[in-house]
Amino acid sequence: MAATQQVPAAVLSDENKATFEELTAAAKEKKALEPKVDAKEEAITHGFIINRHKSYVSLQILDQHNWSGNPVPSYPQTIVVSQDPIEFKHQGPLPEGSKGGVVYADGVDSTARKWLVAFDLLKKKVYVEAGPIGPVDWNVIEVRLDASGNSSVSVDPIFGGRAEAGNNGDIVVAWFSN
Repeated sequence: MAATQQVPAAVLSDENKATFEELTAAAKEKKALEPKVDAKEEAITHGFIINRHKSYVSLQILDQHNWSGNPVPSYPQTIVVSQDPIEFKHQGPLPEGSKGGVVYADGVDSTARKWLVAFDLLKKKVYVEAGPIGPVDWNVIEVRLDASGNSSVSVDPIFGGRAEAGNNGDIVVAWFSN
């Protein structure tokens, strides 16, 4: 995805920072109600994806990769346009932890856009890309994820896609828009 550009984390909008904080608080409440998991055995990422596509197009899963752990039960197949996020859970064994990535697209033709979010729970890292549809080199994505921080923004100057995400250590929130 050479056409995308990473934007400094400071570009995260105040609205999206507030949304992230709100979703993080709600996820912590939900997490407190779940059966307790032995923290010595497993790391669990609670993920939320929000589709804010201006043309009200649902996003379809295109690809996924799991370096450590797996989504439980699976990543959502479709992300509809909504202000409410779609939730997923990713579990991984310790010491490796929960580390994975998923790609969604708004179509399959040459003008389609794709949005990618990759996360590493234990390192509190997240990486996003927005850009034209095409193959994903998960080795490159892992290098970029390892070099990232706890928030990430990507803007596609060709098709106008934008991806933003934050990771607080057990909750990952990503926004996809155009």
